[in-house]
Amino acid sequence: PFGLLSKYAGFHGTTRGLLRLDLGFSWKLSPGQPVIELIESRLGNTLTLMSTAAVISLIIAIPIGIYSAVNQYSRMDYIATTFSFFGSAMPVFWFGLMMILLFSMYFKEWGLPFLPSGGTTLVRAPQPDSLLAALGASPGSFVDRIVHIFMPAMVLSLLYMASWSRFMRTAMLEVLRMDYVRTARAKGLMERFVILKHAARNALIPLITIVVFQIPNIFGGAILTETIFRYPGMGRLYFNALNGDDWPIVMVILFISAVLVVIATLVRDILYTIVDPRIRFT
Repeated sequence: PFGLLSKYAGFHGTTRGLLRLDLGFSWKLSPGQPVIELIESRLGNTLTLMSTAAVISLIIAIPIGIYSAVNQYSRMDYIATTFSFFGSAMPVFWFGLMMILLFSMYFKEWGLPFLPSGGTTLVRAPQPDSLLAALGASPGSFVDRIVHIFMPAMVLSLLYMASWSRFMRTAMLEVLRMDYVRTARAKGLMERFVILKHAARNALIPLITIVVFQIPNIFGGAILTETIFRYPGMGRLYFNALNGDDWPIVMVILFISAVLVVIATLVRDILYTIVDPRIRFT
């Protein structure tokens, strides 16, 4: 029964096997370098980017979705719905290129403090007219990292906010029609309490499913975003490995992504029990 696993464990000269994190060696990107070292060098950058984008998106998308549902067909609802449609339809690469064009190139031509167009940190002293120079950032400092991550995080945040706010709005509209919400209002509870305690909490369940299943994307990374902004993360590593036929790296990233799908399912079920008291483990 362990024939396939043992065969993979000895693949490309590795004898200790997959379960001991002996993941083989790179063929072409970094010949002879262990795959686990390549992943470790990129994983932190992708975790930072993906978590920053997710937090920003949740902070903005959830209130927008709740407000749009409570004030259905209002002017703000139409604005939020239009934003979500444009955000979902807008190509990520186009939005990324437009941000580079505006904040890196045009700002520099206009004499405004401009943003770096790529990378994660400075490799030398910042240019005199840049935002990093205006903030007095040194290479590798916290401010340096924040400024570098701003544009790729905003691109991903727009994508997440557009879809997550729509999911939240749809779920809220469905929950607001439930009998227990009408009962809570009939009891004379404050409208804010009804919305936040009874409606929004249950409306989070579909959104949890969507957000949690972004976890496997950590190892796939944001391929387009990382490539456009020359961001050294997992997505760019995966893209370069595919182009370079470096199959040990590709296989490891796909395998770990599959494992994360199982972990995401477990995390989702646990969060369900926290958000919805009606759900219990049996």
